Amino acid sequence: MPNPYDDILKSEDGEQRSTPKAETSGFKPTVDLDDPRFLNTGPEPLDEILEDIEAFNVQAAKFSQLLSQLSVADHKVKSNVARMFFIMDDPQDRGSLAGERQYHALKEKKFRLIAAPMRELAILHLATVQQFNRDIDKNYYSVEKTDRAVQSDITRAINGINLQRRVLADACNNLQILHTGLKDTERRIKTYVNAGGVDNISVSEYELIVRQREELTSGREHHLDYEFFDVNLLDKTAISLGIYLKETSSQYLNKLERAVL
Repeated sequence: MPNPYDDILKSEDGEQRSTPKAETSGFKPTVDLDDPRFLNTGPEPLDEILEDIEAFNVQAAKFSQLLSQLSVADHKVKSNVARMFFIMDDPQDRGSLAGERQYHALKEKKFRLIAAPMRELAILHLATVQQFNRDIDKNYYSVEKTDRAVQSDITRAINGINLQRRVLADACNNLQILHTGLKDTERRIKTYVNAGGVDNISVSEYELIVRQREELTSGREHHLDYEFFDVNLLDKTAISLGIYLKETSSQYLNKLERAVL
């Protein structure tokens, strides 16, 4: 049976016409199907970030309970100025060299119990910030979600990152209290140097105690610059308002990498 469209598809000289192609007709697709976002079959970047934040929160829940149990606030050193103007006993004074040794060891133990898991959390925080800075901007597009849903998830991600900073800042504050407390204990131990009797410590042993403590509180032992996570007033304001300081995030990321790597 003859094709009824043969006459339509034939040119005037009887040759078969070819159907017009998109490129010859001037047609241009409005969506670039070669964009990597359409080729990726795994989770979208924003979803990965939210998953990382949830993983952080699981570990942070246990970590925050640890901070509560350690009760580091008990080791907070009262101001020397206050003791000068008011006659008061030093609540941290253990009254003997043996007592000060034990107290020093206790604070070192608490420091290590905090620093090790804090570094793990800091590494998770680093991975989250790295991906957020790399993949999320005002032009972020999702093939599965509406713009409204994307904006909602971005807000959740920013709040999650800011919560991470608050957790790490709390840990930093605890380590700073212990750092000050350790130095205060060393100040009292020094009074027993070459004191004679039962409460006697040699100069060399005292200096080794200080040196080992410095290795710990400097962060070198755990490869962690914990003081980086101390939050200043500007950061506290931004975090409380749920703001992600994009203009300073690159600087923050560079310093964060140096703090934990």
